[in-house]
Amino acid sequence: MPSENVIYFFWPEMNITVSVAALVLALAVFVFGAFSGVRANKIRIIFAVVLAALLGGLTMPLAVKMASVLHLVNTKAGVVILVTAMMVFVAALATSIYEIVTVTFPDIGMASKK
Repeated sequence: MPSENVIYFFWPEMNITVSVAALVLALAVFVFGAFSGVRANKIRIIFAVVLAALLGGLTMPLAVKMASVLHLVNTKAGVVILVTAMMVFVAALATSIYEIVTVTFPDIGMASKK
């Protein structure tokens, strides 16, 4: 079995206040979402997030190989760039999937019958 490069996970140090503020903002988004339609669309949201996470996980090995060809995985900053790019990719993918399921399907007559 050939050996491959091992990517060591590294994330830049940040002030704990920034992390706490980001966590509070994320929780506020969840709370506001709970009162503005998330309950009505929870199956669609769960479907979009699970599918995006699955596709992101299946895409990650290709991204790691591409990053190693570009010699990004040899530096800590390169690993941060790789992980950040994949987080953005999965978030954009989840948003797009949710948009397709919520907006496009009813427009073309593929909405679920209630």
